[in-house]
Amino acid sequence: PRSNRVCRSRGHLSPSRYDHDDDGPQDEVFYFQRLEKRNRFLWLMAFMLIVTATYMGMPSQVKSTDTDVSMIDYSEEAAKMSVTQIIGNTFVPKKKKQQKKKQKMFEKETPKVRKRWNPCLNTKYELERHDHEPRHGDICRAKGGTMGLYVCPEGCHETAGNTPYCANDKSGSKSKHTMGDKGGACRVRNPDAPPEYRCDYGGVCIMAVGSPKDQFKGVGQYYDDTCDGKCGDGRKGELTAWIAEKRPCTTDLECSLSGVCTPEGKCECDPWAEGPDCSYLKFELVDRARLGYLDERHSSWGGSVVQKSDDSYHMYVSEIICKEDPDVRKRCGLNNWETHSRIAQATSTSIEGPYRRLASDPVILPPEHHNPSIHVKPTTGDWHLFTISGPTGPIERMISSDEGKTWGNPKTVSPRQNPGPLMMKDGSTYLFYRADGLDIPLPTCSNEGISVTHCPSDDGPCNPPNDMLIFGHTGEDPSVFVDHRGNYHMLFNALPYKCVPKFEQGGHAWSADGFNWSDPRIGAFDTTVKFTDGTDMKCERRERPQMVTGKDGRPVALVSAVTGCPKGLGDPSGSVGDGKLYRGADDSFTLVQKMSTAAE
Repeated sequence: PRSNRVCRSRGHLSPSRYDHDDDGPQDEVFYFQRLEKRNRFLWLMAFMLIVTATYMGMPSQVKSTDTDVSMIDYSEEAAKMSVTQIIGNTFVPKKKKQQKKKQKMFEKETPKVRKRWNPCLNTKYELERHDHEPRHGDICRAKGGTMGLYVCPEGCHETAGNTPYCANDKSGSKSKHTMGDKGGACRVRNPDAPPEYRCDYGGVCIMAVGSPKDQFKGVGQYYDDTCDGKCGDGRKGELTAWIAEKRPCTTDLECSLSGVCTPEGKCECDPWAEGPDCSYLKFELVDRARLGYLDERHSSWGGSVVQKSDDSYHMYVSEIICKEDPDVRKRCGLNNWETHSRIAQATSTSIEGPYRRLASDPVILPPEHHNPSIHVKPTTGDWHLFTISGPTGPIERMISSDEGKTWGNPKTVSPRQNPGPLMMKDGSTYLFYRADGLDIPLPTCSNEGISVTHCPSDDGPCNPPNDMLIFGHTGEDPSVFVDHRGNYHMLFNALPYKCVPKFEQGGHAWSADGFNWSDPRIGAFDTTVKFTDGTDMKCERRERPQMVTGKDGRPVALVSAVTGCPKGLGDPSGSVGDGKLYRGADDSFTLVQKMSTAAE
């Protein structure tokens, strides 16, 4: 009988006693094995409850004997806990629970960044914004970027393939996500989106959104590119300290070295400058028949002009050929410049053009040459042509001793790009250039800046670049000239790369010695061009500025590259002069605009 069986402590059997039992030994072995498993399970549960009580501060009292672990006295608080809570909390230490609790509180207190609303009702499309292209509205492009496959956002209608492609239905449309005048470019706005714009220190309103990895743009404060008019108006003197403080000027430096400070304490600007501190450029009206270099076959992106001894003008221009079928296709635009830009020569009898390519051998340097800058050496009269031989450099120099009829071989002078040479009377050259990855004071929309190096002679390379900033603002495309008073002026692109909008990207800085430079005036020239017929045009970009000066150093005309101008240059018929050749969009050409000769 079972009562006569002898068991070891905690129910463990002595197998030797039952190996040959005639009274159902196999059943009893199974019985005690099950008993042993139950006891192990109960001990495990007891251990888990003790751990739970320890970590959670739960009062508990456990009573047990050597032969029975089923007598456990739970507290009232513990009894209310579900099995799921007990098991789940057993393996979460108290510190980790507190960390999770703090994290949840932090998430509740920190507002989530609201993403821009996508008005594309079809999930196969996504919003494609064109904020800073005046004639191109926002559209819903098929995912994957398939060209030509698009629909219009809610509140906008298609314009049959003509710009702006999608136009606003009406001002104050039922859709609260669109804005603008009826028929104007469709603009999609999410009223819940955070502000995206900020004031640049030069008084220009630019986009500020972007992660620190994306050009360190800063924090947005305003919702559109007006910045609520808070950036200040430099043309009213709001950005010039002595004017804002209602003081008189005391030196010519306070007149941007582009005029003189009169005894009455006001700036008297030179004819080519304007504004209360003379920091803005002043242009003459442009004749539509004289636009600079607008070739029938080739787009272009900036040039440099020099006057020959016979008084004719020669332009060395970045001419962009088509990537496919260059002998057939015409004006393929700016997008191919990195690999299909070459240096060509064009001539004109007047400074403003029109410039025509040479009848024979117009190409001076083959593709992958860009950024031409032509200068006459004061000591010899030789022509020095500086270019880059790749999309990011290096800078090369080529010399002609017969006014461009023949040229020596190009020599590399610097590993940098975007040359702005200044030839000195001692025969040396100061080479201003664009440097990347600079430590520009934040916030900034680009890490490109302008530096300078010295080139002692024509034969050897320039000194190694030190990439020291000329001034604490981003910029590229420097061009330096010396005026009739011996003062130094630099014109440059002040809003490069991802800095948008670019309508006021023209920069102007000044210096009395060429080494110590002022803070620049941003917006010293813009993308709006006014014509002699009373009309005007606004382009999206105006870069590569190079000033042409007379023999006395007075500015005569500004050469620059423009793109995003209206098709036909604003003429509805598209039949006026060379303007009929321009096809709009990303097409580009080289504009020459005369400086004013009339003093204020």
